[in-house]
Amino acid sequence: MKSWIEQLLPIRDEFMDGSVDEPMDGDDVDELCKIIKAKLNLHEGNITEKEYNEILDSPRGSGL
Repeated sequence: MKSWIEQLLPIRDEFMDGSVDEPMDGDDVDELCKIIKAKLNLHEGNITEKEYNEILDSPRGSGL
């Protein structure tokens, strides 16, 4: 089984538009975590599609 980071790297690369040479800053990490959290919550039925879209549409750094 791959390590967690090996499984997350393709997601990270997609989030960074394929920019593998540029490191993520703290805000990028927070934003990606927000998106992953929202996707998991939607998948698990913890939030509605509307709530999911509101989270994704929220400004960066809003903490949603």
